[in-house]
Amino acid sequence: MPEVSDIATPDSGAAAAPRPLGGFAAPAWWPWGVGVLVGLLVVGPGLGGGSLLSLDLLVTPEMAVPPGVYGLGPALSQRVPLFVLVGWLAAVVGGPVAVKVLLVGWVAAGFAGAARLVRVLEPRAGALAQATAGVLWTAGPFALTRIGVGHINLVWVVAVLPWALPRLCRPGDHLPSTFLASLALAIGGPAGGTLGVLVALVGLGLERSGAKVRTALSALAPQVVWVLPTAVLLWAGAGVSGASSFPTAADGVGGWLGLPAGGGFWRPDLQVGSGGVAAATAGVLVVAASAVGLAEVVARRGWRSWPGAATVSAVLALLLAAASAVPGIASAYDALSLLPIGAPLRESDRFLAVWLVWAAPMASLGARRLALRSRGRRGASRVGLAAPALLVLAVLGASVPSWWGIEGRLSPVRYPRSWSLARDRIADEPGTVLALPWSEYPTISFADGRQAFNPLPQFLGGDVISSYDPGFDPDGHHQEQVDRRALVVDGLVDDLRSGEAIGDRLADLGVRWVVLAHEEFWATYQGLADDVGLRLELAYEDLELYEVIGWAGPAVGPDGGARTLERPIPPVVLTDGEAGTVLGMGGAPGWVQGWGSPARVTGDGRLELTGDGRVVWFWPAALLVAVDVAVFGAAIGCLRSRRRRFVRFLAPGSDARLA
Repeated sequence: MPEVSDIATPDSGAAAAPRPLGGFAAPAWWPWGVGVLVGLLVVGPGLGGGSLLSLDLLVTPEMAVPPGVYGLGPALSQRVPLFVLVGWLAAVVGGPVAVKVLLVGWVAAGFAGAARLVRVLEPRAGALAQATAGVLWTAGPFALTRIGVGHINLVWVVAVLPWALPRLCRPGDHLPSTFLASLALAIGGPAGGTLGVLVALVGLGLERSGAKVRTALSALAPQVVWVLPTAVLLWAGAGVSGASSFPTAADGVGGWLGLPAGGGFWRPDLQVGSGGVAAATAGVLVVAASAVGLAEVVARRGWRSWPGAATVSAVLALLLAAASAVPGIASAYDALSLLPIGAPLRESDRFLAVWLVWAAPMASLGARRLALRSRGRRGASRVGLAAPALLVLAVLGASVPSWWGIEGRLSPVRYPRSWSLARDRIADEPGTVLALPWSEYPTISFADGRQAFNPLPQFLGGDVISSYDPGFDPDGHHQEQVDRRALVVDGLVDDLRSGEAIGDRLADLGVRWVVLAHEEFWATYQGLADDVGLRLELAYEDLELYEVIGWAGPAVGPDGGARTLERPIPPVVLTDGEAGTVLGMGGAPGWVQGWGSPARVTGDGRLELTGDGRVVWFWPAALLVAVDVAVFGAAIGCLRSRRRRFVRFLAPGSDARLA
C-alpha cells in the first residue's frame, strides 16, 4: 500500500515557496483565527444569555444524551451519535453554552479545512485564495441556512468534510486514515454518513488498488454507529415522510442557477440568499470559477487523483441534490426515499455539501488563476486581484445581511418561569406527561413567533407523550414515531377540540400530567378546564398544568393496583410488577423481562409484562452500545498504531502527505 498519496506532485511539493496573492505571508494558524471570527459574526446575538430556538434548533438549559443512541426513539434521530457528545458537554456547562461554543468551533474548523484544501491543491496559493475558499464554504447560503434552522448535524459536516475529503477520495492509500475519516462523518448521523459513503464509493471506483473489499470495509464499517440505531427504530415502527415532502427548492431560473451557490433548501422561506438575480449570478460565477480551477488542477493530476475523484463526487452530488426537483425523476427519488435503505436520502439538498466543499477551493483557485494571468499587463494587476473578491461578494451578496444572527433566528430566548415551575412540580411526583399543544412544530411566542420543534418534551424530561406529526398530510394524522400512545392521543385531541372530556381516557392511558403551553392554537384546548377527570394544579398566563385524577400509578398490576417503576437509565427499567402488569411507558419490540420473557406492546402502546423479574431491559441497546464501543475502540487503535503518521498528517506544513 502506498505511503504517500498522489497529492505530492513535482509542481506542488511541500517545499515550494509560497507566492501569496496580496503581498504578505500569514502565519500557519491564521485560518483558525479568522474562522473563529466568522463563527462569532454568524452566531452574533446568539452569544448572549439564553437558549436558541428556531425550527430544529432546539436548545434547552439541560440537554440529555438522546435516547435514540439506544434505539429507543421515539422518532428517527438525525443527530445520533453526535448529540452524545453534545449531551456530555451540556452536562458540564449547560445546553446553551455547549451548543454556542460548538457552533463557533465548527465554523472555525470548516473555515480552516477549506483553506487547507487550497494549500493542498496549490501550495503557492496565498492567504487571499485560502480565505476565499473558507468564506465560500462556511459563510455562504448553504452553511448559514443550516445553522439558522438548527441542522446541527450538517454544521458538523461543514466542520469535518474538508478534512476528510482527500482521504475518502483515495480510500485505498491508507486504510486506518480512511476508517477515521469515514467515522468522523458518520458521527454526524445519516446526513454526514451518506455523504461520506458517496465520496468513498466514487474514490474506490476510480482507484487502481486491488484491495477493494478491505477498502470498502474501512469506509463503510464506521457507518454502523448511525445505521444500526436507525434500523432498530424502523424495525420498531418509526416512520418517515418521503422526499416529496422535502423537495429541493429550485423554482425559476434564479432558483436553478442559484443551486450551485448553496440555495435549494426545501423551506424557501428559511433559505438564506434564495432566488433572484443575486443568487443566479452567484451560482454562475461559482461554476465558471470552478471550471477554471478544475482545468488547471485535474489537467496536472488526472482523474484518478483525489481532486479528480472529488470532482466526480461533486458533480454527482449536485445532480442528486437536484433530483427531487426534476419532474419524473422526483417521483423515482421519492420512491427510493420511502424504502428503509433510502430513508436517510429524503432531503436531497444535503448533497450540496459535497458539491460546495469541492467548489469552494476550486472556485477560489480559479479566481486566483484569473488574477495571476492579469499580472504583467499594465493596469491589470488590481483588476486581477479583484477576481477573488468579486467571487466572494457575488456569493455573499444575498447572505451577508443574514450575518449576525441569521435574520434573528439565533436571537436568544428565555423559557418562561412557569415552565420551570411545572417541571419542578412534575419532578416532585413523576409520571407520564402529555404535552400540548399537540403539534410537532408550533410557533413559539417567546421566540418572536418563530416556528420550532416543540421544546416541551426536552425541557420537562422524563416520559412525555408529544406529537411527531410534521403535518404534511392534510387529510389525517401521520405520527413518525415508535410510541403508539401518540396514535391514541391523536383521537383524544380531536375529541377534546370537539368538546368531549378526555380525563378518564387519559387515566386509562397511564397519563398523570397534562401540560398546556399557551402557544399556537392553545385556545382550542380550553375544554381541559371543564373536564371533571382533571384537576388544575398550576395556572399561569403562559402555561397550565393539570393532574389526571384517575391516574392509578406508574405501573398497574392485573389486580388494578399500583406497582413501582424506576428508570435508572433509558434502556433499563426496574419494577416489582408481575406478569400482566402494564408499565406507564411507551412500548416497543425488544423489551425483555429478566433473561427470557419478552414484554409485549399493548393495544394503546404501553408495555405489558409477561414473566417475572425486577429488571426489564431493551436488548437492542446492549448491541448498539457494544457496536459503538467496538467502532470507537478500533478508531483508537488506528490512532495508536499510526500515531506518528497521523500527527504528521495534522501538523502544519504536512499538507503534501495525506497518507
